[in-house]
Amino acid sequence: MFGKIKKLWKKEKKVMAILNIEGPISAAGEGRFRKEGETQEILDFLYALLDKDERLDGLLIRMNTPGGAAAASEEVALLLDRVKKERKIPVVVTMADVCCSGGYMIACVADTIFATRGTMTGSIGCIMQIPNFEGLSKKLGVTYVTIKAGKMKDIGNPSREMTTEEKEYLNGFARETHNIFRNLVLTHRPDIKNQDEMFDGRPVGAVQARENGLIDEFGGYYDAYDHLLHLMGEDNDKKVEFWQTENKKGFLRRLLEGQSLLSGKDLLSMLTDSTIRIK
Repeated sequence: MFGKIKKLWKKEKKVMAILNIEGPISAAGEGRFRKEGETQEILDFLYALLDKDERLDGLLIRMNTPGGAAAASEEVALLLDRVKKERKIPVVVTMADVCCSGGYMIACVADTIFATRGTMTGSIGCIMQIPNFEGLSKKLGVTYVTIKAGKMKDIGNPSREMTTEEKEYLNGFARETHNIFRNLVLTHRPDIKNQDEMFDGRPVGAVQARENGLIDEFGGYYDAYDHLLHLMGEDNDKKVEFWQTENKKGFLRRLLEGQSLLSGKDLLSMLTDSTIRIK
């Protein structure tokens, strides 16, 4: 989605940075995906905006994401807050079809949030799902031998039933993550109404989100764009230039152009995810 950062402006013109956040939010991958993970490139883009030698007057973020990993979402949100404060610029978010969970954690940092009436947002909670194959293993006659030091070392082992103590420990971890999420949102949006409902993990439509203070205005991308221009002191974009990213080549195209096939480790890193997710 993102590639090498491309700066396009003349010093005498105001500068608007435009960032697109789309799809699940996850930590940067390992191996050859270390620098190609979408979230890592979002972080790279935001970090580049901290360069005070370059002019910057506003940031527009278009979001269409169901959320994702808690730590990755928090990292983006904290860096966005740093950009907003250190560069002293207005930040406007425009939500597309969905901006839930970790997506909302990031969006709430903005000064103004736009969403269409068909947008789904909120989902301020967290979830951890751990599969259990104990029943299947017994049917197949497969047994597992676990050797460990520390009674909690194999917590979440899918080959056995989880103990009450383990469940309570993980529930506490989920509650801790939820509190971090809740406090971050309230730091930027202290006037959210009906907080028991808005923070119980439920997704809400844009109408309900606006009634309860999760978003500010109804509108699409260009409504948010015009609003940011106004915050930048401009009636139109004739005196504005942009900082954005170049699209990178897709996976299939890179393969067709002769790049090597993925290793088993690379494929595994794409298909597995055991992190706690905010939802």
